[in-house]
Formats: sequence, C-alpha cells, structure tokens
Amino acid sequence: MTKATLLIPAHNEEALIGRTLWYLTKGLPMHDFEVIVIANGCTDATASRARSALPQAKVIETDQPGKCNALNLGYAASDKCTPTICLDADLDVTSESLMALVAPLAEGQAQAACGKMDVATPHASPAVRTFYKGWKANPYFNRGKFGGLFALSAEAAERLFPLPEITADDEFIRRSFADDQKLFVPACSFVARAPARLSDLVKVRRRSLRGARQVSGMGLPSPERGSAFAMLKQAVLMPSEAISISFFLMVMTWVRLSLMFEGEAAKTRWERDLSSRALG
Repeated sequence: MTKATLLIPAHNEEALIGRTLWYLTKGLPMHDFEVIVIANGCTDATASRARSALPQAKVIETDQPGKCNALNLGYAASDKCTPTICLDADLDVTSESLMALVAPLAEGQAQAACGKMDVATPHASPAVRTFYKGWKANPYFNRGKFGGLFALSAEAAERLFPLPEITADDEFIRRSFADDQKLFVPACSFVARAPARLSDLVKVRRRSLRGARQVSGMGLPSPERGSAFAMLKQAVLMPSEAISISFFLMVMTWVRLSLMFEGEAAKTRWERDLSSRALG
C-alpha cells in the first residue's frame, strides 16, 4: 500500500528536475511512494526530463502556469488516502528525510509536518552569504521551515484542497493549522540554493512578502511577532553575529519599503530567481 504521495510542481525546471528526482531514486522505496510531477506552463523540456529521470513517476502537463493550480491537479490525480508531501522542484532532499517527514503523520501525531532547510551559498556573492548567515538567526526556524517541503495528513489534505489561487501556497497552508497541529521533524532536512546576486535575492524576498500579505488579507494573520526585536537582541548578546543580523534586517527593511511603491498589478507578480537555476 502506498505510504505517501509526493507532489512536485515544476515550471520550466528542465535544468533541475533531473537532479531533484535523482535524489529520490537513492533509497526511496518507490512501491511505497506515489510520485507526481506537474509540469505547468512549461516552454522547455521539464516534462520529458522528468519522465526520463524517474520513469515510475506520473507526469501531468498543463498549459496553465501557477503553483497552486499545479498542486491541485496533482492532488486530484493522487491516491488521497495517504499523507501528501509537497516538494518544490528546485530542492535537494534525500529519501531518508522524506520517510522521516511522513512517519509521524501516518502515526497520527500531527496534521502537518516540516523539516529543516539548509541554504547552499558557495556560489553566491558575499552580500548574499552575509544575508543568509543573518537569516539563520531568525527564531522562526527553531520550529523548522514550513515552505518548499512539507507534508499533510490525508485528512488535512482533504480539508485544504483545492488550494485557492494565491502566491504563497506554503504560507497559506502553514497558517491553516494551529501550532499543536504542526510538527517539526529534525530528522528531515533539505537544501535550497541561494540566489547568486543580491538583486535576485531581493526579487525572491519581495515575492515571499507579497504572498504573506495576501494570506494575511484572507484572515490568516502570521503567528510570529517580534522576531526582528529578538534578532537585534541576539546581535547585542553575540557580537560575532551582529554584522550578518544587521545586514539581514537592513535588506528586509529595503524589501518592505520597495513594496510600498508598487502598483496594484504588481501585487500578484511572480518574481523568480534564475541565477541559482543556471548552475544546473
């Protein structure tokens, strides 16, 4: 019997989808996992690369771009009787991490689960590396990273799907659960590649903040309060981290200020970092 369904939405990810699926072949018991790749709005070879990299995967193609639409199509075609894992196509995660992530859901310990995200920065500029050094000091990450990779129990997925057409699907799902319904699984870790340049990083942060504000406007406010103050306090107590934390907060302040001058049409714009994808 299938233990979990893995949904992988992919928009023009031909450079990375093969690597992502390659990681899954290293130890993942494919008879226990249903893997569904949803190539949405692609103008490249994402779908064919996915089929060749993992022939056991179900590959769905749609002309309509949009991550939420892709996840909805994947969920509609899934088993639905087992936990659902959502994985961004540009992340590296091992089979051991996926099995650790889904185990507590199958046992009824929680309705949603997340793991720990590490960010690879060797290719990034000094400014980007400094930003992510400060980023790690955010107390939000003490409870893991609910974004890019997370899992839902069968009951929770049935309640939330189909997802609304929004930018921040992961933030919408995260805020749809109380703290005691979510579980951080330290044994699950995954890796994202940082943008190479600060300008690309700002694009990603703007998109993230737009999405979070959109979710807040739906009546799902962020449960985090005072994280900036906590980070400043840490910078004072640990001078070795003061520069990176200050730089992180400065960049985030700039991102917020830049959004103040956006027009209405820009509020749903999907800004994307291509610099990390160019690495293949």
